[in-house]
Amino acid sequence: MMSPRFYVIASAALAFAVCSTGMSDAAPHQHRKASAASTPCVPGPFMPNIVSTAANDYNLSVSEDGRLTVFARSEANFERSRIFFMEKRKGSWTAPAQIAFGDARYRDTDPWLTPDGRWLYFTSDRPAPGRSPARKDRDIWRVERTTNGGWGAPEHLAAASSPGEELGPELHGTTLYFNSSRPGGPGKLDIYGARLRADGEFDAPVALQVPINSPSSEGDFTLSSDGRSAYFWSSRGGTGAIYVSQRAGDGWGEATPLARSINDGDFTFGPSLSRDSRVLTYASTRPRPGQPKGMADIYQPCLP
Repeated sequence: MMSPRFYVIASAALAFAVCSTGMSDAAPHQHRKASAASTPCVPGPFMPNIVSTAANDYNLSVSEDGRLTVFARSEANFERSRIFFMEKRKGSWTAPAQIAFGDARYRDTDPWLTPDGRWLYFTSDRPAPGRSPARKDRDIWRVERTTNGGWGAPEHLAAASSPGEELGPELHGTTLYFNSSRPGGPGKLDIYGARLRADGEFDAPVALQVPINSPSSEGDFTLSSDGRSAYFWSSRGGTGAIYVSQRAGDGWGEATPLARSINDGDFTFGPSLSRDSRVLTYASTRPRPGQPKGMADIYQPCLP
């Protein structure tokens, strides 16, 4: 998400949170942030008053076995962002709780789980070795889930981070995708890919080609389970909307917006698909009774 990546609506004071080379994965990633095909398609906000609340709720990510869920929650303008989790026990979800390594002094956001639920990628402005204490931008981090169900110490991914804002990290195959406001892309916020090497380190990030990136802002890049379809949000149409692009050789084809029934509101973001590509999970700031203006809810409709 959401990733995740801070997200900012076009009309907000901060402007949207905020290619050159194509990149293809050695193997398609086999997990989406949404849960598997058994997830019911619920019209309206997802788990209202539990996951979708009066706060900003976004970037839902579920482990492949459907037993662990994480998502981001924040205040207006995506400030004071935190990561929450739920576990499925005896067929029921536990109440959302702030994740153990969270710290009220720092902004943690845009959580994404690997398929086995072992690793959680996220972005944060927490301190790191070599990082100036005066910096307020978010870098990319990951943390390992321990065998007893806890979490280890968060690890700063310096090779993928920059003095710009990093958001929305997802590892697909051998490529870590994320959005960044660093210089080098065509827009204010662009989608980058960084190759994971055999030694566990990442190569220098490269901005994705122009059909994905544009002079506008883009983020929350995710892939279908077969690696042939890319979903992401973009402000190229004037508001933040979710677009899809199909694989074309080593690159990507023209990006087209999803239906208006999905892209309904000032900002629609954080797309992800179930493994069978039938259930779409995303966040939207569309108006809802009882929801303050500009705050996001999580939605999960079935696709045609």
